[in-house]
Amino acid sequence: MSEQFIPSPCIRKCGLDEREVCRGCFRTIDEIMTWEKMKTDDRLATVERCRERRAKRAARR
Repeated sequence: MSEQFIPSPCIRKCGLDEREVCRGCFRTIDEIMTWEKMKTDDRLATVERCRERRAKRAARR
């Protein structure tokens, strides 16, 4: 896959939960800290994990 611009999933509602996952974008602290250096494939995988985390949290409510 060629490198393409994948914007940060940050929605400016930052705050980490007890698992160090952002309550706004659902990235882990490690994913937040390394976002700028990630390749396209890694960013896409991170965005998918964020979707999964968001869905799991919604299912618990």
